[in-house]
Amino acid sequence: MKSTMWFMLTKTIKVSLAMLRCFPLVKCCSILFICYSILFSSVVSARDIEQQEILLKENPQKLYTKLVRATEFPLKFSNNAEFTQAAEELSYQPDELHRDLELLARLNLEAKLKSSTKYQDAEILINQLDAIASTPLEQAIVIMLKARIKGRQNQEYNQVIVQYNNALNMVNTDVSLESTLFKSSLHEQLSMLHSMLLQPTPALSHLNRYREIAYQLRNDYFISDAETELGRYYNLNGDQAKSLQHYSEAFRLASNLDYPSIKAHTQLNLARTYRDLEQWDDALKYAHNAAEILQDLGQDAYLSDTLTVIAMIYAGQDKWNRAVDYYLNAQQVNERSGNEIATGITFHNLGEAYFKLNNIQAALKALQQANNIFRERKVNHYLVHNELLFAQIDTNQGMWLSAIDHANKAIELAKKKNLIEVQIEALSYLSIAYRKTNDLNAAIETTDSIIQLTNKSQEKAQPTNDYAELTEQKLKFELGLLQEKLVKQTTKNQYNQFIILVLIISFSIVIILLIFIYKKLQQKNELYLNSQYLNSIDPITQIQGYRAFIQRIDNIRHIEPKTLALVNINELNNIDIQLGLTESVTLMQQFITQFSQQLDTEAFIIRSGLIACYFDKQYEADAILKAVITCIEQLKLTQFTIPNFIHQSAGQHVSIGHISLPLLDNPDVKISATLQFETLQYALAAAMKITEQPAYVSLRPLNFAPAAIFMPPLFLNLTQALNRGIIRAESNHDMQDFEWPKH
Repeated sequence: MKSTMWFMLTKTIKVSLAMLRCFPLVKCCSILFICYSILFSSVVSARDIEQQEILLKENPQKLYTKLVRATEFPLKFSNNAEFTQAAEELSYQPDELHRDLELLARLNLEAKLKSSTKYQDAEILINQLDAIASTPLEQAIVIMLKARIKGRQNQEYNQVIVQYNNALNMVNTDVSLESTLFKSSLHEQLSMLHSMLLQPTPALSHLNRYREIAYQLRNDYFISDAETELGRYYNLNGDQAKSLQHYSEAFRLASNLDYPSIKAHTQLNLARTYRDLEQWDDALKYAHNAAEILQDLGQDAYLSDTLTVIAMIYAGQDKWNRAVDYYLNAQQVNERSGNEIATGITFHNLGEAYFKLNNIQAALKALQQANNIFRERKVNHYLVHNELLFAQIDTNQGMWLSAIDHANKAIELAKKKNLIEVQIEALSYLSIAYRKTNDLNAAIETTDSIIQLTNKSQEKAQPTNDYAELTEQKLKFELGLLQEKLVKQTTKNQYNQFIILVLIISFSIVIILLIFIYKKLQQKNELYLNSQYLNSIDPITQIQGYRAFIQRIDNIRHIEPKTLALVNINELNNIDIQLGLTESVTLMQQFITQFSQQLDTEAFIIRSGLIACYFDKQYEADAILKAVITCIEQLKLTQFTIPNFIHQSAGQHVSIGHISLPLLDNPDVKISATLQFETLQYALAAAMKITEQPAYVSLRPLNFAPAAIFMPPLFLNLTQALNRGIIRAESNHDMQDFEWPKH
């Protein structure tokens, strides 16, 4: 941004100097003044955009009030012409009004915003912005807003992540300031979503990208915010050294800014880190400072977090009565702000505190209230820990049947989240309960499961070799004592010093070798996985292709009926040539996503316009045909202009080959995945020969059909089997006197 402005300024000066030779001095000065004014206004505009983003984070309520007043929300418009007229009446430039309405929609989806109608207002704004969106950035923002309101209302986080990534892909190549800030916001939100879903790797990837953009913008507020988010990530993942490093940098930058909110957040996060390092005095100091600022700002959501941190600091010191006081204060704030999930978390924390105080009835009541909220809101990543605590208390109190019930629920949820440690703890409670109820067989099975999971956990554990990164704040005194002992030992016995030196060198060499071997193996594994992935996708559309389809059906266990289909859409056969590679790839990716969701299937691109489908259940061919036609009709409404799709007959030239698995009832006969695919091709070839379109052909071998009909030459064998009546063919058209494909 700044380099571009400097280039424009330099160019303006050169042009003005050239004009000085041709025009009087006064005219030239006027031109210079006009050029400088234009350049200065663009810089100011850029700063205003960044300032709005800062205000959205720092004081959303203030920005909301300002925008509602300036835009006179709600506005009435349903198309671009009405929107332009509304902008003129408000003395707005259309692009500026558009940007303010986008900000207003985002503000209505902020948890910190206090408005009883914010979600209704957000829906109104999203629908209006959707109606006038024309550029990729505007369309991407609408996608993001739709996804975000879905996440706020229904907690459908996995779908939100998919839509966020779609929005991100739409603006990836846009380098404008508005787009850069939008990408920054997307990366930040994606990192939070992945963290909530216990997916640390993608969360860290998005955080690092968020941090890169902040440094690219050279804005201390954004940098401090990014460093804070990285500190929080490392804190949650148990790396206090890196966490403290990022938090310290965030606090250093925030201290020089005149924004109280970010100062509060950096101190809150420092309190969390010092709490985990068990440095209670420092933790309480920063937590209380943060609580005072957040209370003054009226940010109840974060005030609740701060009060919870203070409660956990007291809990870490076994001061459970003080912890209960602060948990109850946090609960009052949560109820005041209407944050149900935070209320559930506080109930869980209160349950633990009451348990430690031996107030079992109060503990069980609080945990049940937490359970009700987590189940209603479908937040399983909190529910699993609540069920685990339930099982612990029931076991402690000898309520064996209830302990078994809650332990099993915790195990089921932990398996879905791949939480091995939680599974082991829940199994330990389950084992005790089974033994106490004399169900010895179940107790033995549970113990075996604990052993298996423990071994698995130990296999995954990686040795920590980087001793230089140990937290100095936590171990400073202990390290000093150790160094003093080593010095005394060295001066006392030179021989021992020599032995220790040899052992250290030998150990270092072994560690270096192990690290080297591990990295080499990791690189080879990454290359292998990458090659496996590239081998399975279509090289043009980057969607799962032929090899992925073959691999999928090759691994099928024929316990329940499955269905395969091969769909040919004539209008898409040459779409890559008609639209060009870039646009056709984007269209096909959107179509395949829509196609998969509409049919509840796994879709694979064989070639342009030819799609293979795998259904995990019995699916009739006529139902598939109807669903395909529906998808094509919806595809007509897309932003892309698709040749031939504007005609009434477009979407009717669809041919489908259909088979049900297993092809033969005999479980001892295995038909290769390649031959199953060629059988699909045969059925599709027959469907494509039918004059009346759309058409499908479904092949069903009779019970007594021999395995030889599915041997090469396949097409010839299938044709003969059909003529002999060994295979039944079904279609939506008359197939009497039909000429089947031949080898």
